[in-house]
Amino acid sequence: MRDPMLIIHVLGIAMTAGTVIGFLFLRMAANKMQTAEGQRFLLNTTSLYKMGNIGLILLFLSGGYLMTPYWKTLGSTPLLITKLVLFLVLGALLGMMSASSKRAKKGNTEKNLKKTGTIGNIALIVVIVIIILAVSVFH
Repeated sequence: MRDPMLIIHVLGIAMTAGTVIGFLFLRMAANKMQTAEGQRFLLNTTSLYKMGNIGLILLFLSGGYLMTPYWKTLGSTPLLITKLVLFLVLGALLGMMSASSKRAKKGNTEKNLKKTGTIGNIALIVVIVIIILAVSVFH
C-alpha cells in the first residue's frame, strides 16, 4: 500500500508545485502583453487553482498515510514539523491567491492581480522550502 500512496503523493506534489510554478510563467507571459490583454489572460487562467487544490488534497491524504511510522517521533523532528506547518501555510496561500483572483474578476483587477502575484511569489518560496525539507527529513 505504501507504493501506491507514494505515487499519489508525488502526483500531488506535481499538481501543487506545478500550479505555483505555472502561475509564475503565466505572469511572466502576461507582463509581455498590453496591460488589458495581460489582465484578461491571467483572469482566464484561474482554473489552475483547482489543480492546486486537488494536489493539496492528494498530498494531505497520502501524506497522512505515509507519515504513519513518523507520528510517534514527530516531537523530536523539528524539520518535519516545519515542513508540515509550511504545508498548511501553502494551503492558505493558494486559498488567498484564488480569492484574490476571484476579486479581480469582480473589479479592481490590477490591484488584485498584483496581490495574487505577490502571494504567488511567496508560495513559490514555500514550495521550494517544503521540497528541500522533505528531502532532508526523508533522505
